[in-house]
Amino acid sequence: MPVSRTRTRRLRLPNMWNVIKRSRKLLKLFFGFRALDKSHDADRQQRARRLLMLEFADARGVMMKVGQLLAASAQADDELNPLIKSIKPLALKQVLPAIEAALGCSWEQVFKSIDESRAAASLGQVHHAVLVNGDEVALKVQYPQIAKAIDAEMTLLGLMPQAGPVKKWAFDLEGYRHALKDNMANELDYRHEADTQMFFYQNLALPGVIIPKVYAELCSKTLLVQSWETGDYLDTAANWIERDREKIAKALLSLLITSLFKIRCLHADPHMGNSYFRYHEELGVEMVLMDYGCTIELTEQQSLALLKLIILSRENSAELPLKYFAAMGFDADKLGKIEACLPRLCRYLFAPFIEDKKFILQQWEVGKKITALLAEERWWFRSAGPVRLIFIMRAFQGLVQQLQLLKINLNWWLLMEEVIPPTLMDQARNFECADIEPSRTARMQPVIAIANTLKVKITRNGVTRVEVDLPAEAVLDLQTFIPEKIKLKLERSADICLPEIINKVRQTGLAPQQVFDYEENDEHYQVWLE
Repeated sequence: MPVSRTRTRRLRLPNMWNVIKRSRKLLKLFFGFRALDKSHDADRQQRARRLLMLEFADARGVMMKVGQLLAASAQADDELNPLIKSIKPLALKQVLPAIEAALGCSWEQVFKSIDESRAAASLGQVHHAVLVNGDEVALKVQYPQIAKAIDAEMTLLGLMPQAGPVKKWAFDLEGYRHALKDNMANELDYRHEADTQMFFYQNLALPGVIIPKVYAELCSKTLLVQSWETGDYLDTAANWIERDREKIAKALLSLLITSLFKIRCLHADPHMGNSYFRYHEELGVEMVLMDYGCTIELTEQQSLALLKLIILSRENSAELPLKYFAAMGFDADKLGKIEACLPRLCRYLFAPFIEDKKFILQQWEVGKKITALLAEERWWFRSAGPVRLIFIMRAFQGLVQQLQLLKINLNWWLLMEEVIPPTLMDQARNFECADIEPSRTARMQPVIAIANTLKVKITRNGVTRVEVDLPAEAVLDLQTFIPEKIKLKLERSADICLPEIINKVRQTGLAPQQVFDYEENDEHYQVWLE
């Protein structure tokens, strides 16, 4: 027994040392964020962001991925932007032993030459190389010891307590930890990435989208070899002429639609370093899609349920959406508490697909609208989502940021109809799934219609003085735009309490209804939703 305990201790000490080292790094990042958050001085904020970039770049692993997510939403001149493209790579001599270990032989037996890396990322770095047969290839090698660093970070995530909204609204924190752990395990196994890349290569078939060829016989858990591709990053392509930028934008949106609904496998790592763009004299604009470590597979049910929700929202259908959210993996019990709001929520979520014209992305403001609609109860929706939803949201967020960088707005539905065959559209329209038991949806009474317009009418002595039509959502901000004079009159009424009225309207999901009807002397105030 003493021998067994000693061996166990020896095995655990290296991992504990990794945990300690990564903990120190996390603490540095935490205090960096704190300094950035508390500082109101522009120079101090810039210095804090620069220091954060250096810490993230030095971290690699999960922490660098966090930095890349932050950088993806940063301004064009932000200090975090170097993380999008790459960080300083290790010298070739430092990774040659890892390359040879993965090959099982001397590197000269496979390659004529290997250049120093110019592209390093969170888990590995890429070298330009030439095979003995003369093929130019990209050689992606995993950092030595990175798996141990990731393991230490996963240990740290396991120590995070449930607190705040995570605890109050019963987020599946353990599920998120497992999802992240599984995703990182896939990303650390380049054989999985090679298989996924070959799947895209064989099944995507999108004009203008290039999937690099994989040399499967040379790939291993820590080494991936693929055809060498060149091009510009999106920030450079964003300066091309509008015609070419629009072609890039259409390729990006077509890629997302095709991935979700046709091949049901989604590239969920949309940061700038994973795509090249170039111009081919005969074929026009081309997009090279790289790095298939983070991909999400959807079941047929999940894919059809999502497409059905988009179609229901677009057609303003009276069919209730709860069961289709449940088919996607949402917690029906939690969504049942806000069921009346789900039809309008869908219109917010899928707004780009609803309009029959180019959608102005700046007008989406989906987070702001959901907060106005649900207030604190928005956490029921956020906590109800399946764990994998975070990766789908990441892909959507990445697309929106890419389109905004390109300064291009598209007609999403028109492109959807071009990409999705009519037979698949019909399959989604006819898709049915099990109904949700009424007992599970006790919080709100579902509605079968949602209002489009807030009507305001003021008459004096029977003569109309004011008649205004506003978007239905304006009712949630009623207290702000009602003139102070009228507000004071309403406050004198024992039957009208604006905060209570607004909350009641919110609970119905902004269904058609009378908001209030108030008369005083010769004046009559009517506000309703239709």
